[in-house]
Amino acid sequence: MNAIAASVVFGVLAAVGWGIADFLAAFASKRLGVLRTATGVHLASSAVAAGYFFVVFDPAFLTWTHWAALAGVSVLGLLVYLVFYRALNEGPVAVVSPIVSSYAIVVIALAMLFTGERLSGWQAAGAICSIGGVVLASFDPRSFSSTGRLIGLGAALAIATMLGIGVLSFALGILSRELGWFLPVYISRTLTLGLFVPLTIAMRQWTLRGVTIPLAVGVAVAGIVETGGMFAYTRGAEVGVISIVAAASITYPLIPMLGGIFLFGERLAISQWVGLGIALAGLFVLALAP
Repeated sequence: MNAIAASVVFGVLAAVGWGIADFLAAFASKRLGVLRTATGVHLASSAVAAGYFFVVFDPAFLTWTHWAALAGVSVLGLLVYLVFYRALNEGPVAVVSPIVSSYAIVVIALAMLFTGERLSGWQAAGAICSIGGVVLASFDPRSFSSTGRLIGLGAALAIATMLGIGVLSFALGILSRELGWFLPVYISRTLTLGLFVPLTIAMRQWTLRGVTIPLAVGVAVAGIVETGGMFAYTRGAEVGVISIVAAASITYPLIPMLGGIFLFGERLAISQWVGLGIALAGLFVLALAP
């Protein structure tokens, strides 16, 4: 498998993991709250891979520069989570979702600026189709017509989230080329967990009230598949092209969308079906582009 095809495959795997995680976390957060859900997701992701961490971790392998970068990524991860959920609360989701899912634009720009990556004409066309298709598929004109607003606090927070996720994803991609696909994700998420726990306690949300077995399982699965998606992303960045991995991975909003169709009988607008087709065509072009 060449680097381009590997980039698309790992990007799609990341999208599947993130999409399933978003679907489960959105359901859980409405019942447990943002902080408890986010803390539970990070706790599950740290616990499930702890054994492998102790097998592969060598303190001498990481420099102080690496630790400083991982600490910065961890703080940024905390802020991105908080701002993203606040954006969803402010809404409308029909505006927030397509803005956030465009983070690949930031990753591609940073990759071209700092790593010298360049896309061919067909690769650029595939990336544009993939990003544009997801934006179109995420935007429901029926919801927009009911709110009548496009610019507001929710949109502003969504833009901040998009920029944060873009920088975060690029940083993890660069670190993966030096430290491998596992350590940057695991260490940064564990450090972020260390920030979430005292914050949850300080906000007096460190309680099991309302936590049922199905909710706990859902949060745990969300943490596992989200981390799996991040591992796929960093592996793709390690062996492939960061900008193409990012372009393929932004299809993750389509997963909860399809879940809503098949599990809850939700109906898409015609424009959303068109966007879905464009996004899939973009992935096909990315995979086959010379």
